[in-house]
Amino acid sequence: MRSVVAITLRSYTAKLMLALTGLVMPTTVLTFLGWHVLDESQYRVERGRIASDIYTALLEFDIEKSALRKWSYRQALGQPADDAERAAFLDRMRAQIDDMTFKAELAADLDRQRGKVLEEHDDRLIMLAFLEDVVTQLDIDTRNFPAGDLAEPPLLSRIDRRFDQLRGTSFAEALGNALSAEAEALIRERERADESLAAARSLFLSAGGFGLVATVLVALILARRLRQPFRELETGLRAYAAGEFSYRFTRFRDREFIDLGSQLNAMATEVEAARGRARENRTALEQTVAARTAELRRTLDELSASEGARQKLLADIGHELRTPVTAVLGEAQVALRMKQDDPALFRAAFSRIVDVSRQMSRLIEDLLVLVRDPQRLSGIDARHTNIAEVVTPAMDVACSLARQRDISVQGPDPLPCWDLWADPDRLRQVVTCLLDNALRYSHPGGTVRLTMERRPQNTILIEVADQGIGIADSDVPRVFDRGWRADAARVHRPDGLGLGLAIARQLTEAQHGKLTLRPGDQGIGVVATLEIPTEQVVQSRND
Repeated sequence: MRSVVAITLRSYTAKLMLALTGLVMPTTVLTFLGWHVLDESQYRVERGRIASDIYTALLEFDIEKSALRKWSYRQALGQPADDAERAAFLDRMRAQIDDMTFKAELAADLDRQRGKVLEEHDDRLIMLAFLEDVVTQLDIDTRNFPAGDLAEPPLLSRIDRRFDQLRGTSFAEALGNALSAEAEALIRERERADESLAAARSLFLSAGGFGLVATVLVALILARRLRQPFRELETGLRAYAAGEFSYRFTRFRDREFIDLGSQLNAMATEVEAARGRARENRTALEQTVAARTAELRRTLDELSASEGARQKLLADIGHELRTPVTAVLGEAQVALRMKQDDPALFRAAFSRIVDVSRQMSRLIEDLLVLVRDPQRLSGIDARHTNIAEVVTPAMDVACSLARQRDISVQGPDPLPCWDLWADPDRLRQVVTCLLDNALRYSHPGGTVRLTMERRPQNTILIEVADQGIGIADSDVPRVFDRGWRADAARVHRPDGLGLGLAIARQLTEAQHGKLTLRPGDQGIGVVATLEIPTEQVVQSRND
């Protein structure tokens, strides 16, 4: 029984190999023959193209010679005949000879590769040598041609004889013979190319017919032999594609497919076991991922809140501390330039530095509170105070900064002493911010003016006006947004962060005040208006 199965297997494999060999061998032979026929056709086409090119070049050579003859007539008549034009005619004639020589050598190489007779090439070489002699002789004859009467027979005959004959040989006859030879070669090569193409067509038709018949026969044999195994494979693979790995291949008859079925059955068994393990691992992994995701989400929320607070803190500290630090630097530089025998001036400068340092300390404390709880208003320590106690230190700081920037600061002189109920440090911070903002966006030589007015509605009005870059009406609603700056402000001072006015407005509203900005008169500069209620209004609101 085993010997019968082995013989069957060998028979099945042998038939398959025999069928494939029956397709490969004729295809190889036909491919070789087709390549040979196509190579011969290409050779004939190339030879025909060369003959056509040489024929065309001969015609162009004759045209150039005729043009040179006309030039000689003009010279003989004493008419304008540029020597550069004569040289151009001769150069083109030489170029055509060179082109024909190259094509003739190319045809000779093609013939040598196939062991062809080169008599045609020898005739071409003789003709090309003759043409070179013609060009050389015409170059000599046309250099210094004597003028005369064109109608004079000796002169006309002399010109024609130089252009029509060379050493007793008629150029027209030689050219006609060459053209006839090239025309015959062109016709001959075209006929041979047509014959080669017809042979190639017949060969490929035969090859295609044979290949079609052989392919159909082999396909029928293989389809009949492989129909049942392929149907079994299709049924089983569809079951596997649907996730039914319990299907087993048990109906194969040929040994090759029986081995394939055994391997597929083993694979299905392994896949079923792997799917069970994967379900268990996926469940455990999902639980682990869910727990880790929750932890990561909480951590990210904490980091996000912390990072946001840190960034705001750094931005606010950097912005708010810039003004007092600049003021301290300016006061220190002024003190260093003072005379050493005037302690009162040193004391005044150091007192201003101490005041600004206290303001810096309060600013840092405020910014820390703002970062820890952004929704909470800054602490306000309201008490009985005088407007002069608020504005005077702010004006001193502004004057110190203005001297460094070549800007003039003007204010009421003397300052009014109106009483109000407010936090003097907070209110001084707001006024200082408005003055600093006006100085930053003013031009050297400009003026910043602070005015004060006590209104009947229990309100003290402070206005800070500058002559700087100004502000567009469309930008006014956004000037108090945190981090926003107008385009003109970014160009004038790229180092700003857009935080000062936002903090100033928050401090103003914490004291029941109102802070607004508007463009200056005729669009020049900006006017900042600060309204602070008096004691009675604040007390009524607190009540």
